[in-house]
Amino acid sequence: MKFGIALPTVGPPGRRRYLLDVATAADRMGFDSVWVSSHVALPRTRNSTCLYPRAKTADAYNWGVAWLEPVAVMGVVAGVTERVRIGSHVMALPYRNPVILASELASLDQLSLGRTVLGAGIGWMDEEFRTVGVPRTQRGARTDEAIEVMRTLWAARHPTSFHGRFTDFDDMWLASRPHSRTGPPVYVGGNTDAALRRVARLGDGWLAHELYPDEITAARATLGRLTTEAGRDPAAIEITVRRALVPPFEVMDFMSDRVSIRGTADEVVKEIDAYRRAGVQLMVLDLSMRPAEIVETMEWLVKDVLVRL
Repeated sequence: MKFGIALPTVGPPGRRRYLLDVATAADRMGFDSVWVSSHVALPRTRNSTCLYPRAKTADAYNWGVAWLEPVAVMGVVAGVTERVRIGSHVMALPYRNPVILASELASLDQLSLGRTVLGAGIGWMDEEFRTVGVPRTQRGARTDEAIEVMRTLWAARHPTSFHGRFTDFDDMWLASRPHSRTGPPVYVGGNTDAALRRVARLGDGWLAHELYPDEITAARATLGRLTTEAGRDPAAIEITVRRALVPPFEVMDFMSDRVSIRGTADEVVKEIDAYRRAGVQLMVLDLSMRPAEIVETMEWLVKDVLVRL
């Protein structure tokens, strides 16, 4: 089982020195990956319901809270690390031109020597869709097509064509080339049946969010069936889950509004092992808001928890 760390890119911790402290610590300590969250614009008054059902509050999705842009963050992190994978968790594809994003991620993949992971989502905030000028009703179709457009451009060895509903071109060559032969892997986020169908058809991995082990087990059965129906091998899809974790010492518990993994080392080992037995291969952890406490918690995890898993 592998472990990733959510980088501090939201709110006051989203500063260069804090970001680099956590990213380089993850690289040094042997964590598998680091992950960047994403929003483009936030409304003064939000009427749309927060996507995450286990969040009692959603202050981070209100105006006044700064979110660092994911591709920029991933580039900075790639420049100061050597080993960790660097992913978005998640990037709403309907907000972005897929040809431009394909070029940006190809360059990032080239400069990171193949460590880039695109965590793809469909978006959820009505006000954000209106601001970027994209109908929310098109979000699924745009996401599917964007993945196909980017993979077509990344894999092409000669000028290629694509004729879709939202993107159309003939005999074009992506100017920026990825390090990986077929471009960055695409992990699809979401807990819904529609998200699982998208994973089954298009995903190299599944980014589950705040699901419990029994929920993972049930969803994996559905995903396995859908993947087989799509003519793909379910074993080829990496199963991941993102959860908040609070260590048994004092830290800023910024996830107090959610159900977090918490307790002694024994209790944390037991809960994480339940995810391993449910089939999770990668767990992405949200830790404290204070970067120094994130690093301290990572050190505790390596010393007292991960060695027992």
